[in-house]
Amino acid sequence: MEAATEPLQVWRTVVPPEWIDYNGHLTEGFYGVAFGDASDAVLTALGFGPGYLAAHGSFYTAETRIRYLREVKEGAQIYTDSLVLGADVKRLHLHHELFADNDPNPVATQECMLLHVIQGSSGPMVAPMVEPVASAALAAAASHAEVPSPDHVGKGVRTLR
Repeated sequence: MEAATEPLQVWRTVVPPEWIDYNGHLTEGFYGVAFGDASDAVLTALGFGPGYLAAHGSFYTAETRIRYLREVKEGAQIYTDSLVLGADVKRLHLHHELFADNDPNPVATQECMLLHVIQGSSGPMVAPMVEPVASAALAAAASHAEVPSPDHVGKGVRTLR
């Protein structure tokens, strides 16, 4: 993967009827499905696939935060702009903005931390990434470091106090 300062645009779909809730718009669980698929597409762009999975391990999502900004209707064309906000040998920090149709404003955002995991004798354990994913992840993070981070990155859910 060639590093670029522009967000990765590697995932898109059309909202199917089964993703719509009783209020007539995208249900909150399917925002998570969309963002999970977007993270998988980023991993694929970084060189992760079935061969890597079998030989070197996988990625687990350790933390995520979704912001729901606008409603999305059935049949909308949705896609993500994704940034690798950071990477080290064991972690990927991703940010996705979800867009619908031709609206230039995001309908939702997700920030997540993924861990690289191998199956140890006593179960899954965090371990270093290997090539080609390791260098691609570090290069993407270095390139995306030039893109200003959204102001909500690194902040948690607001309290009532």
